[in-house]
Amino acid sequence: MAIRFTIAKRGTVPAEGADIRLQPRLEKCPTVDVTDFQRSSFRLSSSLSAGEYLHALDDLQRVMLHEMEKGSAVSLPGIGTFRLSLKGEVEVRDGNYHGRDVRVGGINFQPDRELLSKALKFKVDQVPCGQAFDTDDDDIDQRLTTLFADHDIVTHRDIRFAFEETLTPHRITALLQRLVAEGRLLREGRGCQTRYRAAAGQFGK
Repeated sequence: MAIRFTIAKRGTVPAEGADIRLQPRLEKCPTVDVTDFQRSSFRLSSSLSAGEYLHALDDLQRVMLHEMEKGSAVSLPGIGTFRLSLKGEVEVRDGNYHGRDVRVGGINFQPDRELLSKALKFKVDQVPCGQAFDTDDDDIDQRLTTLFADHDIVTHRDIRFAFEETLTPHRITALLQRLVAEGRLLREGRGCQTRYRAAAGQFGK
């Protein structure tokens, strides 16, 4: 098994050898709740139930908040260290430094060395699973006009095939949301039953 990625770059696909920086980006995958492992065939090596794990994690959260409220960093053996980050401004008044709207801006995480070392050894598939490129408006119009010439109603899958699967499902979803917001497509239904029609005067209709 290897990690899959898409390409993070807006714009049309560049010519081969073009002087442009492209970035790999993790394929969008669901977030996993580790307590769900206790409800599946792949169980954590512990006799604790899912409920007991949740109770232990709740206790751990309260301890972490108690310590971080004092400004302390909190280390979880084998996992990593958590510490607060601040944001705001500092100004000088009467020869002294004073904070202006200084507040907690987030939590920084530094992984445990062993955890990071093992993660760095994960294999990554060197072929991207689709491309996260936006196509230009003329190409969008041409492809959708061709699609709607043969169909009155289309699905997410139909539109993905219209782009010859050169865009990831996530990018197709973003494109559909944009076209609906612009009034160029009409959305019907919800979830897996969602269908799209061309608005009057759009894509040859």
